[in-house]
Amino acid sequence: MYATEANLVARFGQEIEELKLMHASASTAVQDAIQDATEEINGYIGGRYALPLPNVPSNLERMACDIARYRLYFQQPTEEVRQRYEDAISFLKMVANNKAHLQIQDAVSNQIVEDQPKNKPSTMPIGTSYTGGVFGDSTLDLMPTIK
Repeated sequence: MYATEANLVARFGQEIEELKLMHASASTAVQDAIQDATEEINGYIGGRYALPLPNVPSNLERMACDIARYRLYFQQPTEEVRQRYEDAISFLKMVANNKAHLQIQDAVSNQIVEDQPKNKPSTMPIGTSYTGGVFGDSTLDLMPTIK
């Protein structure tokens, strides 16, 4: 998970306790909201980053808190709560589209983790030379060409 109940309380104070009391399952309401936020975030970043992340960057923790807070409002959220949720989702969409980066640091080396898409083959640009494989160049030279 990207946030904890303590993170929510540190950011939003007494509001979290008040929201928790409004739910029928007050004992699990915050954990459920955090789990929902985590799953929503993973849906956006899972195509670019190997999950689970080695470290949680502070901006991702903040977004998880904003999303969880929004989820705790089961009735009408305030305009500020809705806007923070929409801003978080907008950023996550940019991450998913490779227009923004999470800046995740490796715990050991403190280097930024590469965010190359996983499970996607590398491709060669059109017009590059054949670099070998199942058939050698001599075999491929015997094949007819399309003109």
